[in-house]
Amino acid sequence: MIKKTILMILIASIFNNRANCQITKGNWLVGGSGEFHKQHEDLQGSDIRGLVVTASPDIGYFIVDKFAAGIKADFTYSTINVKDNISKSTILGFGPFVRYYFLSSDNRINIFSEAAYQYTIDFKGHYQNDLNFAAGPVIFFNSSVGLELTAKYSTLNSTMPIANAKTVFFIIGFQIHLEKDKN
Repeated sequence: MIKKTILMILIASIFNNRANCQITKGNWLVGGSGEFHKQHEDLQGSDIRGLVVTASPDIGYFIVDKFAAGIKADFTYSTINVKDNISKSTILGFGPFVRYYFLSSDNRINIFSEAAYQYTIDFKGHYQNDLNFAAGPVIFFNSSVGLELTAKYSTLNSTMPIANAKTVFFIIGFQIHLEKDKN
């Protein structure tokens, strides 16, 4: 009974607290997300093993209250082993994004949506154009740091063997909102 009461108090405090988040004109946001996944499958007798590590930093500026624009980057390293044939790849991507927060800046939990474009190259002559749309809640720990739980839809056109792909991702990331200088 005590555990349930404590849990209810914590949940209520998260929803009732005000964070006064820095999502107003003139502030910066810096953050990103990371990805790590390991793959092992047996596909028609072929033993396939893979490893992918991605870091996706971003930086943006609030042009007006609750609306930011900025630059995102992706750095991906992957290795795939099929029947002892190892393929390694390093991929770099960059491009603009725009982001909008729907609730007022004094909410501890806010909802955002984002649209982004990225041009990606893998140094083997392959490139891709990636357009994605993301949305989700951000939970602010204080006025500056937020944990994002994002659903992202991505569509890409590529010169690589997978010419077109549409993918849904679920991402956890952090954003740090830097307060403008008040001078």
